[in-house]
Amino acid sequence: MENSLEQSRTVGIVIPAFNEAENLLLVLNSVSAVEWVQDIVLVDDGSTDATLEIAQRKAEQESRLVVIHLTENQGKAAAMLAGVKALHTDLVIFLDADLVGLKPHHLLQLVSLQRAGSSEMAVAVFQIGRILKNVPQRFVPQLSGQRCLWRDEAEEALLPLSADRYGVETGLTLHARNHHWKIRKTIWYGITHHMVWQKRRVIDGLQNRWQMYSQIMTVLARHRNLNKRGIQRVRSSKKIRLTLR
Repeated sequence: MENSLEQSRTVGIVIPAFNEAENLLLVLNSVSAVEWVQDIVLVDDGSTDATLEIAQRKAEQESRLVVIHLTENQGKAAAMLAGVKALHTDLVIFLDADLVGLKPHHLLQLVSLQRAGSSEMAVAVFQIGRILKNVPQRFVPQLSGQRCLWRDEAEEALLPLSADRYGVETGLTLHARNHHWKIRKTIWYGITHHMVWQKRRVIDGLQNRWQMYSQIMTVLARHRNLNKRGIQRVRSSKKIRLTLR
C-alpha cells in the first residue's frame, strides 16, 4: 500500500516548533522512518532553547529534512505557512512537535483519507491518554494540530491566518466550512503529547493555555463579524433593488 501511495501523491510534512528541544527528536525520528514521505520541513519559530540545533543535527543525517529558522517568534500560523511555502508536494501533513507515540501507520491512516479523494481535509484526534487532553479533542476536533490538506489549499487558507499566534486550527476549520470542504476525522490510538504544564511551570502553562483559548475566541468572533457584514451587504443590496423598482 505504501508503494501505491508514493506513486499516486507526493506527501510533505510540516512541523512548527517553539522551544521543543525536549521532545522534538522523537517526532523527527518517527517521520524520518516513513519512506513514502518526500519532504520534511521543520520550522523553528524563534526558539530560545536547543530546538534549532537539534533539528540541524538531524538534518545532517536525513536528506529530506529542511530546517527553517525564524529569528523572531511569529506564531504557529506563520510558521506553518513558511513550511508550506517550502514544500513542492501534492499533500501536506501538519504535525505538532511534541507528539508521543507517533508511528508510520498513523501518518498512512491520515493521508489515506486524502488519497482516496473523499475529503478536502483530514484531521486526527487522540483516543487514549490523559483525560484532560482527550476530552477537548474528542468534542472539539478542530483544535487538533494533526491535519492533512492539499498543499495549495493549505497555503491559501493560512495566508489570512498568519498574523494569529494561536487559533490557527480553528481558523483552518472555519476556512474549510466557508469553502464547503468535506472534513473527515480519524482516530489515532496510542498517541498523545505533553501537556503544557509538563513543559513549563504551572503558572506559565496556565497563562499559555488562557492565551490560546482567547485567541481562538478572537478567530471565532472575527468569523462571525465577517458573516454579519456579508448578510448586511446582501440585505442592503436587496433594499436598493426594491427601491429602484
